[in-house]
Amino acid sequence: MDRSLLVRPRWMRGALRRVGYPYYWLTAPLRPLPSALIIGTMKGGTSTLNAWLRHHPQVMFSAIKEVHYFNDHYDRGERWYRTYFPLWEQWIGGCCALEATPAYLYRAPLVMPRMHALVPEARLIVLLRNPVARAISHYGHQVQRGVETRSASEALMSPDPPAKGKPNHYKRRGLYADQIKQVLSLYPREQLLVLRSEDFFAQPAEAYAQVQEFLGLSPEPLPSLSPVVNVGRAKASIPTEVREHLGEFYREPNRQLSELLPNFPIWSE
Repeated sequence: MDRSLLVRPRWMRGALRRVGYPYYWLTAPLRPLPSALIIGTMKGGTSTLNAWLRHHPQVMFSAIKEVHYFNDHYDRGERWYRTYFPLWEQWIGGCCALEATPAYLYRAPLVMPRMHALVPEARLIVLLRNPVARAISHYGHQVQRGVETRSASEALMSPDPPAKGKPNHYKRRGLYADQIKQVLSLYPREQLLVLRSEDFFAQPAEAYAQVQEFLGLSPEPLPSLSPVVNVGRAKASIPTEVREHLGEFYREPNRQLSELLPNFPIWSE
């Protein structure tokens, strides 16, 4: 079967799900739980990897990319979660049920105990982007959405942890060592694949082959798809002092990450 026929537009998937929900609910006990999850990070390339894997004949992808079950919808229960996974593909060649919610890594203290309790054997994939570039991209995305009106200096240089008020999520999402520690406190290292986003985009075929091997999939060539452009850009240029501030902010967290993952190439910025 041509897998492209199964990758429907988001609006169509939503409409079909609403119409067919009673059927999904009734058949939920027969549907698989995920055997693999892409758990992070936001603005790291998860949309591209998800799009590539959706074209693999052995991957049974969730009805939508980001289900957010383990962070936002856990109270709806396992049966609700199962409704997002396919029924028939597991008997016609599917062997890897996949979900991708990049917020899971950031919410690791909440998410990981829930995830491990339900799918302890799952394989987890993390894409880590230079935290300086990630924070700037995140800020630019929020500017484009119209939900961020502060200057880059105000948004990206505000302290974290704050003396008062809300945490600086732009900065906090890049504290990867703390997040990975939460994952490894429950999942063994061999069930976690950590890729650097910059290498993922620079050598996509090699990265895709590595992911397939990690998931136990038969090797397939890289799909002829353009990378999913899902990276926000700030409307104004980012002042040098902002980049320098972020670089200094992440210096110690990056050192901790290098100790936690000795073979992971840390960014120079």
